[in-house]
Amino acid sequence: MKPQLQTEASECGLACLSMVANYYGYRVDLADLRRQFLISLKGVTLAQLMRHAAVLELNTRPLRLELDELTQLQTPCILHWNLNHFVVLKKVSKNWRGELSALVLDPAVGERRVSLEEISQYFTGVALEISPNPAFKSKDERKRIALRDLTGPIIGLRRAVTQVLILALVLEIFAIASPLFNQFVIDDVIVSGDRELLTVLVLGFALLMIVQTAIGLARSWFLMRWGMDISMQWSVRVFAHLTRLPVAYFEKRHLGDVVSRFSSIHAIQSTLTSMFVESALDGLMALLAFGMMLAYSPKMTPLVVIAVVLYALLRWIFYQPFRDASQEMLILSSKESSNFLETVRAITPLKLFGREVERMARWQNLMMDVQNREIKTQKLAILFKISHTAIFGGQGLALFYVGAGEVMQNALTVGMLMAFSSYAGTFSSRIFNLIDLFIDLRMLGMHSERLADIVMEKSEPEVATETDLSRIKPSITLRNLKFRYAEGEPWVLNNINLNIPSGQNIALVGPSGCGKTTLCKIILGLLEPTEGEVLIDNIPITQIGIRAYRQLVGTVMQEDVLLAGSIQDNISFFDSHINFEQIEHCAKQAAIHEEIVAMPMGYQTLVGDMGSSLSGGQKQRVLLARALYKKPKILALDEATSHLDVSNEQKVNDALSQLNLTRIMVAHRPETINSAGRVVAIEGGQIIEQRAQLESHKIALM
Repeated sequence: MKPQLQTEASECGLACLSMVANYYGYRVDLADLRRQFLISLKGVTLAQLMRHAAVLELNTRPLRLELDELTQLQTPCILHWNLNHFVVLKKVSKNWRGELSALVLDPAVGERRVSLEEISQYFTGVALEISPNPAFKSKDERKRIALRDLTGPIIGLRRAVTQVLILALVLEIFAIASPLFNQFVIDDVIVSGDRELLTVLVLGFALLMIVQTAIGLARSWFLMRWGMDISMQWSVRVFAHLTRLPVAYFEKRHLGDVVSRFSSIHAIQSTLTSMFVESALDGLMALLAFGMMLAYSPKMTPLVVIAVVLYALLRWIFYQPFRDASQEMLILSSKESSNFLETVRAITPLKLFGREVERMARWQNLMMDVQNREIKTQKLAILFKISHTAIFGGQGLALFYVGAGEVMQNALTVGMLMAFSSYAGTFSSRIFNLIDLFIDLRMLGMHSERLADIVMEKSEPEVATETDLSRIKPSITLRNLKFRYAEGEPWVLNNINLNIPSGQNIALVGPSGCGKTTLCKIILGLLEPTEGEVLIDNIPITQIGIRAYRQLVGTVMQEDVLLAGSIQDNISFFDSHINFEQIEHCAKQAAIHEEIVAMPMGYQTLVGDMGSSLSGGQKQRVLLARALYKKPKILALDEATSHLDVSNEQKVNDALSQLNLTRIMVAHRPETINSAGRVVAIEGGQIIEQRAQLESHKIALM
């Protein structure tokens, strides 16, 4: 039973269910389970896990127990861990002292053995026993990830491979001929004392060496250029796909984990371009060297074969520990990276709350976990290197011991022994390379699975049909709209029917958490409704296409950020054809123009990382100017003026009221609500549309 590592931050329960199902014979990818059972960012409850298990034809039995009752559990089972996590209990055992310990499969870090003290600290006392019911069937629904699915088409691949293989083939011919030089010098030159023959041989093989070096240099150059070309094509393709993924994908993953998965491209590409191509002819070379060995001495050839078999067994023994340690280190490294990035981004509140020391200690613990896994990997590497050296050294000693006997019996000459030794080294090294290649390709499965989480994820749907967006009126209709984040959770929005005529200014109000921002995101196409549809000008936005629809929309969202660059860059959103007059016009509408021109660099003033050099109100107005620069037909504002003073907010509202566009505002402030021509209150997942009702229900105006 192997650990199943979670991909999303909140799917530990689903990963545990996958491990137990795999144990009983139902082998399924976590990605398939994720599509079958929708999990929200809040995670999964024990009741939801039981419902999911029932769909897989698994019986469940929830239990509350004490520590001394752990040995009575039917394993594998799921334990509730640290109040916010699930793990799989694989085995409970006692050592010779009678001390209890458990083997736990943690979807966050992998397999680990925990002591009674750790169990007491983290185990909440709730367990879920799982067993197959009579309808359960063993089956394998895992999907093999083809490398081409990850890379996509690579331009110039066939030509590059052909060039490299031709150069490699020529080099192999030189490698076969080189040992003959040693044999001729020892047997023909030294024995006979023929200095003229020595001169001819040295000059001839020197020329051969020069040609071989030139060809080797050419091959290395081609490999370097080809590797860079593949890396660029592949990285651009994956990054483009990453940017087309829905917002929900990024909300469910840590930033460091996404970066770590993207960096798997380099690990895969470097193995495929350098090792794979360089080893492509190793099989042919090994066969030629093996044939030469048999021709020289059939008696010594089995010694080399035995050494190769021992090496293959060595790699097989070390494969799984290497893979497990490497996989755990990748997971822990991504956690450490996420913590580091989060700390840098939150440095201001950390200082204000005086939590630098605590944050430092947390990062240090994560870094120590990474170091411990790296030490484990290094120990395995050292042990493997020593074993490899012993095998190779033993092969050399055995060959010279047997070979010396052959020379003394006149079965071989000294030159033939030296040539055989060279061919044996060539055969062993090439077979070792092929074995290493096979193991590394198996190891790449780990990186392939991580990269597949990006590449195989479905991007936002795109409609290829061309639409004349200028003819579309900005009227919005919500029809029988329902939304919840996961099955079994309460409806955030329940049967919403709303019509927003073209040009109307509407305010969405209600208590915090009632679903205002969620409804706004659905209208913008950032979230897909569970049921119902969104229409613009009576056309479903799915028919127009999300990308085309968003060309009509300007937004200022709560989580909006400015990017590193100038104010001009941010207002135009790095438009390649900047219209400066339009930038100034939008800045005036957003009541920020005068403050910008008063800055030393004007519109060329740098805003800093995420707008750090601007005040909250300035940042919001620059974001508003950015939204207006797009010349939208629909303007969506989610608390877009919450940092503005009353005077500036009035200026902004007056400017926006002059524009011919449909405006949707998520608001709490009375000034913003009073500026709206229509107020829609959301309460209990439904809408209340009368301004008089807003007063009577006291729905969070402040």
